[in-house]
Parts: sequence; structure tokens; C-alpha cells
Amino acid sequence: MPARSLCRCALTALLVVAAAGAPQTTTPPAAVPVPPTKTDAPDLSLEAREHFLLTAAIESVSSIDKGITHSQKAFLTDGHLNHAAQIQTIDLYLPVFHGKDGSQEVDFSDCWKYNVAAYRLAKLLRLTYMTPVSVVRLYQGKPAAFTWWVDNVLMDDRDRLLSNTQPPDLIRWDRQMDLIRLFDQLIYNMDRSQENILISADWNVWMIDHTRSFRKWNTLRNPAAITWATPELLQSLQALRREDLDRALSDLLAPEQIAAILARRDLIVARLAGQTPGVTPAPLP
Repeated sequence: MPARSLCRCALTALLVVAAAGAPQTTTPPAAVPVPPTKTDAPDLSLEAREHFLLTAAIESVSSIDKGITHSQKAFLTDGHLNHAAQIQTIDLYLPVFHGKDGSQEVDFSDCWKYNVAAYRLAKLLRLTYMTPVSVVRLYQGKPAAFTWWVDNVLMDDRDRLLSNTQPPDLIRWDRQMDLIRLFDQLIYNMDRSQENILISADWNVWMIDHTRSFRKWNTLRNPAAITWATPELLQSLQALRREDLDRALSDLLAPEQIAAILARRDLIVARLAGQTPGVTPAPLP
């Protein structure tokens, strides 16, 4: 993702971080263990992590080798807790984007705001066990996304494939990937690269870097990617209301982007219901 600038959203309300919605928790469905945290990052609540990212002092900043959005890794401290964060500042709009593969995209946007929006939407859907905390914070005088650095990362999916490493539980792995694909369809993610799927030491997967998401299209990018969901996720999708999304996302997304989320939600729910009529999606193994 080349570095760019210009995302057409109002910046006046950007420092509003709290998103209304369903009660939040870092606890995944019963069959999915909570990823272990580092010794300097105990089992903090989402709100505590948000507060830390918003207020902790920045001790050092370095460039991240992977990716092309020129993200940075910052080490933060509040005097008690030390933890890293990813800083993203990319902000670009293009009427037409031409890809290296000959493809083109109208109304192209690559923006740090979408990382925060993805996290807030994950809170509403109770998917924060797969999506790290991300907040709006000023960096060098400009708004940016500060995202919790995922702890105990074993590898990313690209490294897994290059090393021909197989998950210890293939069924569980497939179920987690099903959820990632569903979430990417909901947010219309244009760039789920293998490097944007992190694998923790206990083989929980994490979705990061959503800067090319939240297109205004009311269709699914790939309907065939919708294959499975937990009952909890299906219920959360069905419970999404426009007012909840407006409260959580209106400082980050345009009204047509929020409307498109609901339109795609309807298509996803209908597709899940139509795969096996009368059968509720099974729990994650």
C-alpha cells in the first residue's frame, strides 16, 4: 500500500474513541482460548488497553519492514506498563486507482481511520479476540491509528506457508479463517494479505491492517467467501442497527460507508441462512 494523503472525513470529532454498542469483552467463544499476554501486559480489559494507547508516553519509534504503508512501531510506557503499538498515518483518496496487475478501483481510499473503524466494528460483533485494540491519537500533530501490538506472535500466514507449517488443529484453523473471510466481506477489505494474518503461539489468528476497507459498495466482494459463522457472530450481525454503527463509526466513516456495512450484513446473513435451512451455525471447535 503506497504512502498517500487525503481521506475525506471530518477530523473535528476524531478523538472520540468510545464506541457504543454491546457489552465488550476480550473473551472469545468458549472453545477459543484467550491469547496469552506478555509479562509486561497482564490481562487488561479493552478499555484499559484503549486508555493506555491514548495516554502512554512514546519512548521510541522505528519503521516496520513489512508492508508498504510505512507503518511504525512505537514503544509506549505509562510508568507501570510497557507495551508496543503500531502507528499508521496513511491517508489517501484517488478517483481511480490502477493496480500493478492491471486492475482498477473507482473511489480508491487507503486510510488509517479504517484500522480504528475495524476495531470498533469488531467490538460490536464481539470479535475482539481476533482484532487488536486500535484508537485515534495525535502523532506529530496529525491524527493517526495507534494499534495494540499483538503479543506472542509465532509467525504471519506468509511465513507459515513458506515454511510449510501446518496448524496443529486443521478444523479449528479453518473455522478461524472462515471468520476472517466473513469479516473481510463485511468491511469490503481489498487487501487481506498473508502478512496481515498473525498467528500467536497458541495458534489463535489475528487480523491486522484494514486501511483498504470500508468501500461504499452494497454488494459482497466475493459471496463465495461466506461459508460459516459462530452462533454468537450470527446473532451479533443480526443485532446490528444503524444507530449503533453511527455512534461507533460516524467520526471515521461517511454515511454511505456505514449504510454499505448494513447492506452487506444483510447479504451475509441471508447467505448463511440459505446454506443449510433451519440449521444454526456450529460453535467453533
